[in-house]
Amino acid sequence: MIAQVMAGLAHGVTYSMGALLSADMAGDAWGGAASTVTTVGAALWAMPLAAIVNRRGRRASLSIGLALGSVGALSALFAAQSGLYPFLLIGFFFLGAAVAMNLQARFAAADAADERHKGRDISLVVWSTTIGAILGPNLFDPTERLGDALGLASFSGAYLVCIAAQWVAILVLQIMLRPEPAPVAAKGKQPKANLREYPVVASAIITNAFSHFAMIAIMSMTAVHMHGHGASMTLIGLTVSFHVGGMYGLAPVFGWLADKWGARPTMLLGLGGTFIAAALLIPWSGNETIVVVSLLLLGLGWSSTLVGSSAVVAKAAPPEQKAGLQGRSDLTMNLTGALGGVIAGPVVSMFGMPVMAVLVIVLMVAVLAGTSALRRRAGHAAR
Repeated sequence: MIAQVMAGLAHGVTYSMGALLSADMAGDAWGGAASTVTTVGAALWAMPLAAIVNRRGRRASLSIGLALGSVGALSALFAAQSGLYPFLLIGFFFLGAAVAMNLQARFAAADAADERHKGRDISLVVWSTTIGAILGPNLFDPTERLGDALGLASFSGAYLVCIAAQWVAILVLQIMLRPEPAPVAAKGKQPKANLREYPVVASAIITNAFSHFAMIAIMSMTAVHMHGHGASMTLIGLTVSFHVGGMYGLAPVFGWLADKWGARPTMLLGLGGTFIAAALLIPWSGNETIVVVSLLLLGLGWSSTLVGSSAVVAKAAPPEQKAGLQGRSDLTMNLTGALGGVIAGPVVSMFGMPVMAVLVIVLMVAVLAGTSALRRRAGHAAR
């Protein structure tokens, strides 16, 4: 949990700042590249980091993810100073490893959790990201002043804070994560899981993936959208803080709901929050207050879906396939998130945020229909 605080700070201080830096270097249409490449990196790093869990344990896997993220922050800092945009994309890709670590930590909690409290323990680790993730965006102005004092390019001072926070997290993991949680799966090579055999797990993975798509698609362009409407850096930072607070702050509530009410209803509750957030953006995307409220609801929807779907996977996946299916969940989640970032930049640049919101609503309806069909299939199979 302490490491998650630092990882959240590192991610929070660079996430939207990366969009601004990318747009500053390559134009507004490239503002979504920060989240896109980062989420592609998180997806592609998810499976190797999951494999490390079976070979060397959670401590090594989480620490390596953070170390790779610090390499990414250093590359982004170099790109800003040199004006070489490809190094910025490389930096975003390696920062994705730290995002994969951040997500994987919830499964470390699930490994050690009692069956009755998986939702609670997952949510506590998710919640612990809140402190750093909320603090991070509010360091926009201080990190800019730090960068100016050191003679750094605009929007690049945040990466110094990112590197420092990541290495503090690595130190904490190496010293304090003892005994480390171990995956339930037996050692050795396991056969690749076929999701068709596990429709309940598949429905959770698809729902979580869509939620992440919606969050990335809307969130990745919010800073650029607000900046284009003349919003101050302070207001942009406050909006991001509300959003990130929604993502993590009430996670324990959703964990309690997952244990008491059920993991699947909690997961579907999150889709409702996403729908409302997107609907708010359609007519009033230029109203700063409505944008703040919408981003808060979007964060709450993401949190509820993440906690609920993670509990479904942790409970429904067979022991011998658990680590692999957890990695598959994060892989799918981040690939769809990357797609959201790819779409968001051009769509918002050409048509505006309301069109992006309509697209999110249409896809949500399709996902609800698809996952309901998978659940019915699981019910028929059980009978």
